[in-house]
Formats: sequence, C-alpha cells, structure tokens
Amino acid sequence: MQQGRDALREFRQSLPAEVLVTDRVHPLYGRRLAVLAPTVVKGVRCLILRLPDGSPAAVPLSATNASRAGVPAGEPVALLSAAGVRRLRALLRARGADRTGT
Repeated sequence: MQQGRDALREFRQSLPAEVLVTDRVHPLYGRRLAVLAPTVVKGVRCLILRLPDGSPAAVPLSATNASRAGVPAGEPVALLSAAGVRRLRALLRARGADRTGT
C-alpha cells in the first residue's frame, strides 16, 4: 500500500498545470484544461480537470498529452506492444492467404 502512495505522490509532483485532451474520441478532444489533481478510478490513472464550465471531471491520463510525460518531443511512441505486432502480422498473413487461396 505504501508503494502505491509513493507512486501517486511522485505522479502528483510531476503533473503539469494544464493538459491537452488528445484522445480523438473523447468529447473534450482538443481542449486545454487545468489539472486539479491526480486520482485513480477503478484502477485507471486519471486526472481531475477543470471543465470549461468550472466543474471538475475525471479524465483518463491516457486521453491526455500528460500520458507522454518523460517522452522527448518528437520521439515516437509505440501504439502496439511486441505481442500486438506479432498478432497483427499473423492476422494479415492469414488474410493474405485467404485472398491468394494458399
């Protein structure tokens, strides 16, 4: 339990004053919002953000540019894990075999 509190404390100290919502399917996509506090909702790291109307809302960290904290600007971020790439390759191979009849 102490380890979790230490991680949250470290996370809190590294938070920016505001974040950009970068998840294209999120209703707040493209908005720059003030960060009030970090939190965890059902095991998902979130940020409490101040909405345009002034009310607070929990937004998943992964839906913001803060999820890239510590990644140098311009540095690519993998969207798939190695296992995901292997699975995708297998699916593409299988689909190609269906088209060629092999």
